[in-house]
Amino acid sequence: MMINVNVNTGQPIYDLIAILEDAKKGYLNAAEKIRDNVLSLLLEKYGYERGRYVIELKQLVKRFDIISPIDEFTLSLLHRTWMDMKTTFKLGQKQAIILACIKGEENAIKNYSNAIKQILNNEEVKLVLEKQVNAIKSGLNSIKEYISNTAK
Repeated sequence: MMINVNVNTGQPIYDLIAILEDAKKGYLNAAEKIRDNVLSLLLEKYGYERGRYVIELKQLVKRFDIISPIDEFTLSLLHRTWMDMKTTFKLGQKQAIILACIKGEENAIKNYSNAIKQILNNEEVKLVLEKQVNAIKSGLNSIKEYISNTAK
């Protein structure tokens, strides 16, 4: 079933796909670099989770025939919160990596909130976005909780 969905729906979804791709790469890169086995597994889990979110959103794009005036490559260049932190990951400094992850997740939550507000005509898409952002919020809380527990 193809539904005509306007650019107001398409653009926020394509933006989120780009952000999630960056987050996936960032988390997987951080998981390799950090010298804390528990945190490394947690970050790796979030990386694969972001990859699943990308697949879900791409399925929505295909199913609802959602289009965007900007191609995915261009969008990925616009959202570099995670990738700008390569130097941090190369250094492998635990605190810096954790702060980069927190900043990236806070940025993702903000973008999800904006996308949900912009999507006016598709409750199914909104539900998927709300489910994803709630999991991201939960992950952010887990990272913060891990930090506070290991700091004691």
